[in-house]
Amino acid sequence: MARVSFTQVSKRYDDAVALDRLDLTIEEGEFVALLGPSGSGKTTTLNLLAGLIEADEGEIRIGDRVVNDLTPDKRDVAMVFQNYALYPHMTVFENLEFPLQARDARIATTEVEARVGRVAETLGLGELLHRYPKELSGGQQQRVALGRAMIRDPKVFLLDEPLSNLDARLRIRMRRDIKALHQKLGSTIVYVTHDQAEAMTLADRIAVFAGGRLQQFASPAEIYGRPANLFVAGFVGEREPSLLTGTLARAADRLRFTSPEGELLVPIAEAPHVAHHAGRATLCLRPEALVIASDGEPATITEIEHAGAEAFVYARLAGGAELCVRAEAGAGHRPGDAIRLAVIGARLLAFDPDTQFSLARWT
Repeated sequence: MARVSFTQVSKRYDDAVALDRLDLTIEEGEFVALLGPSGSGKTTTLNLLAGLIEADEGEIRIGDRVVNDLTPDKRDVAMVFQNYALYPHMTVFENLEFPLQARDARIATTEVEARVGRVAETLGLGELLHRYPKELSGGQQQRVALGRAMIRDPKVFLLDEPLSNLDARLRIRMRRDIKALHQKLGSTIVYVTHDQAEAMTLADRIAVFAGGRLQQFASPAEIYGRPANLFVAGFVGEREPSLLTGTLARAADRLRFTSPEGELLVPIAEAPHVAHHAGRATLCLRPEALVIASDGEPATITEIEHAGAEAFVYARLAGGAELCVRAEAGAGHRPGDAIRLAVIGARLLAFDPDTQFSLARWT
């Protein structure tokens, strides 16, 4: 295990900035997910840490060592790639032992067998040691790739989109396996993904990237419930939120939001984190921030998406804004029905329309 830190680290390709003055500290034994869309800077960050590319500016530390000038083999990190990168002509046993032989050709056979056996037992690979990669399922190949990284006992594990080649159900199962593995090993893990569900379920903290810059670094709960800016709020969540720009004002014991697309009222007591603000604001309304209620704003259902035990109801306000709200699948709603929508104040997210930073004051 080791602490990892980036201090004012930048990487450019000609005029394109891949990473801009990154400051990031990952504590020893922490599981951190680097999350963002393609081109956001997350993979660049991982490759800089691995030593696959060189930083133009700044300092990278692993433990007490500055590693900027160290080659990948000197950094004591192990990387698990998206495509597993197993040797097809080697058995599972040979794939697992290869890192040990490559590091020290004189290592004793008994030591190799013991370490391969421990890793195989941890990952449930004991019965697969004599098989070749082509004889394994995707999930089994992924476990071998993890085992090949584990057997070196590195200071830091680097995982680059390791589950993206698996089907949906297997990805969910592998998430649990990786989480359990981290809890057992207590290793420092840096995990790159564009899948926010993976980041939310696996990581102790999430670093959200966009445009080569770190947008927010916090726990999954804080990233989701207290996003620092509009990008984070829109990127993290099951469905794309509705965005409305207008004016917030206090009206007795309520906040009144007025925009050309519609009007909403929220009891101040339910939204103390934005009750101080008066003026222009962009509201970010996720489906779970709304509810169908008798005292809400009039709306007309335009579409319904069924999702098993629940449904996502799209409804249009009188001003034209279309909002999405969660509802029970058997509620009997149909397109064209008149309903009323109310905001759950505690889940209201408001941002400055110009800077896109959060307007909330959390206590």
